[in-house]
Amino acid sequence: MSTAEQQGIGNNLQGTVLALLATLGVAAALLLAPILPQIIAAFPDDPNAELKVILALAAPSLVVAFTAPFIGRVVERFGRKPVLVTALTLYLCCGTAPFFLDTLEAIILTRLGVGLGEAGVMTASTTLIGDYFKGERRERWLVVQTGVAAISAVFFSLVAGSLGELGWRFPFLVYAMPLFYIPFVIFGMPEPKPEASSGSSGSWNDFPWRRVLPLYAIGLPAALLFFVVPIQTPFLLTERGFGSPQLIGQVAAIGGIGVTAGGFLFKSLDRLSLFQNLTIAFVLIASGLGIFAGADSYLLTVVGVIVASLGCGMTLPAILTSLMNALSFNERGRGTGGWQTVFFVGNFLSPISVLAATALLGGLETALLALAVLSGAGAVLCLLASRPARGGGEARIVAADE
Repeated sequence: MSTAEQQGIGNNLQGTVLALLATLGVAAALLLAPILPQIIAAFPDDPNAELKVILALAAPSLVVAFTAPFIGRVVERFGRKPVLVTALTLYLCCGTAPFFLDTLEAIILTRLGVGLGEAGVMTASTTLIGDYFKGERRERWLVVQTGVAAISAVFFSLVAGSLGELGWRFPFLVYAMPLFYIPFVIFGMPEPKPEASSGSSGSWNDFPWRRVLPLYAIGLPAALLFFVVPIQTPFLLTERGFGSPQLIGQVAAIGGIGVTAGGFLFKSLDRLSLFQNLTIAFVLIASGLGIFAGADSYLLTVVGVIVASLGCGMTLPAILTSLMNALSFNERGRGTGGWQTVFFVGNFLSPISVLAATALLGGLETALLALAVLSGAGAVLCLLASRPARGGGEARIVAADE
């Protein structure tokens, strides 16, 4: 077998661009968050302005959750590259449109378009990483993709805040980023050819559900936990008297770096099985959330953020790498689309779950401690799943292209 067959046909420039496309998904939500009060204030005659603006914020994630599996099928049928170019164009047009619009109803409609474009970009680009790269190179680029997304969250928050000083419309201009990516995708990313063993015919009936459903089942709580620290940090710091934007921004940046470091920690432990990696990850998350919730000082809070972020940075590339390995060429689009649904459902449920637990248990710190306990339980379950099976081999999810 040639080196290209073992490692894939992709080059470093293609990998870099595909990883950077993950930032578009982050921007879909974070560019609006700092300017929500300004948008509401810009429509004083609309009695439902607050509700509509919140709907505009949440719309892209909900669209991704509902449409990504179907877009995965479109990716398999019509090709990765055509879907990616179309999705980037839709993201560009709908993302920048609010700069010129004067009604919240029209802005909400464009935000639905952003979500559809985001679903196409995330599904097609992640599928292409699975197509272009194999083995260690695939693991590395999936780690880079997760790390880039985590760090870009800090960047977009800062950019949105700065541009917001010029007016609420200006942050929407950042959605013009696809202008830089579309030419490269057209001229620098060839459509991958089907592999020799291309798997299922394309119907949902013969999709390898038995291989992917366990990964989706693990991925949902992992995605939910992934968003706990970045979403809850401002609230917890404010409760403790450290609520200045500068301190919150510092902790957000540290968390993003921690997620990136966690991805490379997974890469350094790539000889371990999925469940062994997840055992370590959930132990780190449980420990980090415990410190995060139980600390009474800024320094210990930061320590908790770092430890939990390391664990979160391990989970997503570990699960996504296993998913890519478990799918053949003709299955990869649907499998990646399903993953995007799982991930964004976790994104949506994370603040709701914490809010419900806070009301039920009587405080945010108690709710976070409960999540730490649940993370510890997840570590125990993963440890049990990593034990050798009766046949002598370690319990693991069978990969299609290993």
